[in-house]
Amino acid sequence: MPGTESPRPALLTADEVRSLPEKRFVHQLNPGAIRLTRSLGDATGLVSLGVHLVRLTQGRESTEYHFHHQDEEWIYILSGRGTAVIGGEETEVGPGDFMGFVAGSAPHSLKNPHAEDLVYLVGGNRLPFDVCDYPRLRKRRYRVNGEGEYVDWDKLEKRTAPR
Repeated sequence: MPGTESPRPALLTADEVRSLPEKRFVHQLNPGAIRLTRSLGDATGLVSLGVHLVRLTQGRESTEYHFHHQDEEWIYILSGRGTAVIGGEETEVGPGDFMGFVAGSAPHSLKNPHAEDLVYLVGGNRLPFDVCDYPRLRKRRYRVNGEGEYVDWDKLEKRTAPR
């Protein structure tokens, strides 16, 4: 019967989460953005939704300052303190703070200037197609079925669609 069997467990106990390998991820456009990540959603077989437990050490950023045109994403701070950069404004964040970014929202990133690790949950869609802009670098990424391509903003041509 459909829905009765899953190739992966639906439940990860706290011990199982702690035993998941922590993978080091360096952002393609920002070598200072290094996340130590446990992919909770992947471990339970989620496909269209990503959920990750992330640790940022002192001096690291979560990503390059960006926003998505199609995907939504969220961040929930579990421990430590950090600086959220949203729409160019910096705000200190800490345990219990939540950020939700709808498609087309203000550009954002997160950084940890403190000695204590910043630990948070992050999640979002994994749509087959997304466009992501990096305003500080003036670049755009197109993601189609998991493959990304980058283009400089000055190479983009704006055309009005015929009516």
